[in-house]
Amino acid sequence: MSVSSATITPEQQQDLMLKLEALGDAVTAARETFRVQIGANFELVGTPETPNCEAINYGATIALTGNGANFTYAVVCDETTAAWLTRKFFDLGDEEEATLADLADALNEIPNVAAGMWKARRSEYGEQYQLGLPLFMRGSSWLRFFSKGVNAVSQRLAGPEGTSLQVVLIWQSGVKPGGVSQMTTQTSVETPATANLPINVLQEATNAVVDTCEIQMGLKLEVDANPSDPRDAAVDFGSSIALTTEEGGGWNLAVMGSKDSCQKLTRILFAMEADEEPAMEDLADGVGEIGNVAAGVFKASRLEAGERVQIGLPLFMEGRGCIDFFASGLQGLSQSLNGPDGIVVHVIIIWQEGRS
Repeated sequence: MSVSSATITPEQQQDLMLKLEALGDAVTAARETFRVQIGANFELVGTPETPNCEAINYGATIALTGNGANFTYAVVCDETTAAWLTRKFFDLGDEEEATLADLADALNEIPNVAAGMWKARRSEYGEQYQLGLPLFMRGSSWLRFFSKGVNAVSQRLAGPEGTSLQVVLIWQSGVKPGGVSQMTTQTSVETPATANLPINVLQEATNAVVDTCEIQMGLKLEVDANPSDPRDAAVDFGSSIALTTEEGGGWNLAVMGSKDSCQKLTRILFAMEADEEPAMEDLADGVGEIGNVAAGVFKASRLEAGERVQIGLPLFMEGRGCIDFFASGLQGLSQSLNGPDGIVVHVIIIWQEGRS
């Protein structure tokens, strides 16, 4: 995060200071979570910096959306620390090997609890946030490639037995302190609330992606007959974005596809040559933009149904990190869309079980 001081305006400096204060509260919340939940003390190492992606194998995120700023709160670590944390959370013996599903459950629990503490601390400053759903992440591509305007800062913590992790705060840059709202479709007329079954929500999300691709890219997509389990979808890349509600939770909307399909989508969106291979940065920007605009259309659709939602920050997905292992109580549905030249897009909705 080294920027020449000559290029930093007073507004940008103030914005950065606010983000560092928010990171400080995130770190305090994480340390308290570890102390209370597993009786472990984690100490600060160094000063805030950009995330060290080389030291990240696993992590979990949760969206925090507000009227003035949007954040994603993440706790990430290497494989050794992830296994140690899992044994502590589930009181496993040193000789017991934690499964990947157990590891996902343990890591999802950390930001889920800590974000609630963070929200309470920020309310003391008059800030109000809605919490999204915890998502398990594998690898570090989602921290290497951000959509335009998205930034991250992290604080390293050292714990017992050589463990080490990073608390990461991700936000969208704005033109004023606290950031600005993302590009969305605005709708001001509310209608009476209607039934909000997950299948209806999936249909709305699917229509949002279909409309986005047709309007933004001139790309017509046909909807498959039936939805399916997202874990059956053949995906390599995608973008996930949270949509939170005043009641808490909400949904996560993911737009994903195979490497070939995502490259074709990126070439169409950015008017590239047919034989041009998009760089990873372009691919992240491309699928992130599709997901971001579709989320705005979906937000408008929810408002027409009488429900206000706020949009979080798009996170780039490489692999299946956000759909292989859901936190306890979360479920997912996937709808496939078929386009020309073999393009297949998977629209995935993740929601909290019991949400009506």
